[in-house]
Amino acid sequence: MASQKLGSPQTTKFSIGTAELRIGPLNQVMKLKQEHSVGLVDSVTAEVNQQSVDLEGGFPKVLVDTAIISQQASLTAVLREYSRRNINVMLGNSIEDASPADVASITVGPHLADATEITVDDGTGFGSAGSVVVVYGATDSTLAEVSVCRCTSMAADVITLDTDTPLLFDYAAGSHVYLANHLSIGGITQTNYFTSQLLQVEHTTGRPVGYNFWKGSIGAGMTFATNAEDFASTDFNVKLLQPAAEEYDTVGTPLYAARDLIIENPTGMYFGGGD
Repeated sequence: MASQKLGSPQTTKFSIGTAELRIGPLNQVMKLKQEHSVGLVDSVTAEVNQQSVDLEGGFPKVLVDTAIISQQASLTAVLREYSRRNINVMLGNSIEDASPADVASITVGPHLADATEITVDDGTGFGSAGSVVVVYGATDSTLAEVSVCRCTSMAADVITLDTDTPLLFDYAAGSHVYLANHLSIGGITQTNYFTSQLLQVEHTTGRPVGYNFWKGSIGAGMTFATNAEDFASTDFNVKLLQPAAEEYDTVGTPLYAARDLIIENPTGMYFGGGD
């Protein structure tokens, strides 16, 4: 090999461009598709931090040896999409592999403030007692007159509200009603785990390269931000863990599909070919 200038590149492995972060239930390991993506991100960082301890000896002391004593891996994405699925995961809840249907209708006839019955054009899919509905006016351009109501019963196209959460405003015919499909904040009783994949197109070859991580959990909570000058973003942090043998060693365990790979690559693996 001919001599090169100092600092000359040795490969063409330069990273630039959009990456995709996919997450799914543990039993979807090695099976993640684009439908499992967290969506639009500004950037994604996979990081492996190592701590070492040094051995010094002699007089004056000199560094004789060093040893890695711990290693932690993490994923961080600057996330743009505040989807129901993303918010749910950031809250520490389990992954919803399929989001519930978006159920909406319009009111039939006017309804006065403090009313506890709503007649809608189509009540299909609004659920049952305990559901939460959101009502807002058809001509309320400011969206200031919003009622969030708990339901006690659903019968045909009549939604009966809890007397403690009646309509707060007068609503004309044609006002909007939708099923809240609410997410729990503060209801965590156990850690929820998921599998993840970071995928990118290599700049010079056009080849897909990336990382598979067998098991992770949310590493930080949810931040919701909004402002009038730019679309908001938030950090999506994942702690990457080493699975226990009981999670992959026998048929029926959630990570069984990756059992041989996990033995050789305990936390995850990079795939990218040569160089």
